Amino acid sequence: MKHAGRASPRSPVLPAGPIRAWPSNWRSTFERPAHLRRCLVALDVQRGVAGRFEVVVTDDGSRDGTTRLVSALAGSVSYPLSFTTHDHAGFRLARCRNEGAAASTAPYILFTDGDCVLPPDHLRIHLEERRPGWIVAGDCFRLDPAVSKRLDARSIREGGSGAFVPRGERRRIAVKALRAKVYQMLRVPLRPRVSGSNMALWRSDFERVNGFDERFVGWGLEDVDLQWRLARAGVRSRTILHRTAAIHLWHEPAATFVRNGIGTANRWYVDDPTRPTFCRDGLVKPDDAARVVPLSLPAAFRERRRIAA
Repeated sequence: MKHAGRASPRSPVLPAGPIRAWPSNWRSTFERPAHLRRCLVALDVQRGVAGRFEVVVTDDGSRDGTTRLVSALAGSVSYPLSFTTHDHAGFRLARCRNEGAAASTAPYILFTDGDCVLPPDHLRIHLEERRPGWIVAGDCFRLDPAVSKRLDARSIREGGSGAFVPRGERRRIAVKALRAKVYQMLRVPLRPRVSGSNMALWRSDFERVNGFDERFVGWGLEDVDLQWRLARAGVRSRTILHRTAAIHLWHEPAATFVRNGIGTANRWYVDDPTRPTFCRDGLVKPDDAARVVPLSLPAAFRERRRIAA
């Protein structure tokens, strides 16, 4: 499948293959190799999807053992495993996700994070839930520090990751799933809300809005912006929470974390209604060869964006 945009010239890509699961943090990741190892092990024990997915680990410039970890695992896991990275210059999750997408080959993309363990049927369920014109929205169960430490690679390989999810978290996600179903039936705009830790969409839809907007630097709201722009392009969201959720391993919050992004540049930008549907700094960069990008969007949102030299 042809990519829109380019992987960064500094982004080494290891061999890749067919339908794509995204460790974002595809699995996108930054200097949490112990978390990432468990995430990649969980992908190795997925059921019913052998030969139907590939994985890209997209790194935010880790300077620890992350690169060595992925390189070592590439020869032992049962799926095609690729890797991208770039120089670290702040929390740039939007850039990570775009680089991962550019390095992938499949027509359907699942995004998740390098601190999320996927249940054994997660990928199969996501593939069953694919629908043209929809982005699939999910979320994750959150573990506390003690439980996160106990959820090790052996437990994951034995298929026991679900036993570590507290009942309170199961209730929280069940309520959220019910609410999301109601939003979906009532066609509430921008609901159910997507989360970068568990979301999937067709590559063609991702490309038509130029992927994630890389003006989002620091924690949060790049996924909200993507959903808003997809909605303008006619792509609706549907929930998967009634069937599966990722399992989030505990870690200290990012240094740039602010709940709901209140008072941050990201909050200001996401609240600006004049930002374009086709973002100016996404999969296609301002210095890319293509200067004019025509879009095929519903008439109400049809636009033609010039990429400045």
